[in-house]
Amino acid sequence: MTPQKERYYEDATRKLLKNLDTMNLGKIPTMRAKNLVLLFRDSFKIPTIKYKTFEHELGNSLGFLTYDSDGFCRVASVNFGIMMGGAKHWQMMYIDDIWTYGPHHFLMHIPTKTVFDLTYDQYTNHDITVPYDIARPISYQMDTPEKDPALRFAKEVGIDLIQELKKQND
Repeated sequence: MTPQKERYYEDATRKLLKNLDTMNLGKIPTMRAKNLVLLFRDSFKIPTIKYKTFEHELGNSLGFLTYDSDGFCRVASVNFGIMMGGAKHWQMMYIDDIWTYGPHHFLMHIPTKTVFDLTYDQYTNHDITVPYDIARPISYQMDTPEKDPALRFAKEVGIDLIQELKKQND
């Protein structure tokens, strides 16, 4: 990325961190959420993580992922939402390909009805406004680790998403 895009990316990360402060999550959950945001946003920059996350879908054609958060919307939303308590607190939202730039996934913090989009800047860096109002709720449905980029991403960043789901269902 160019130095200008790198600055934009870092500014977007800071904005996400500040957004968490407005959600009244509590001290420990806010710290956890901020750590996840930093982990994910730093991981989006690493070519090997991009490759291992998307290799089954894209093979060696990762060249279209020119901005660091490109392509990570579902992956980040699934991981963040589950790690932060799942559907009790965070609703997965989906804008389908009826939107010119879709599909797109993001989260809605249920208690505050706040949009939390870990990859919003993949659009705003091109002056594209995300139409959050046309989104619909969906489940955190996942496939097998071999088939699901969210699970591959979790493994690459050291998160045991399956174990977290088991804890939530106990």
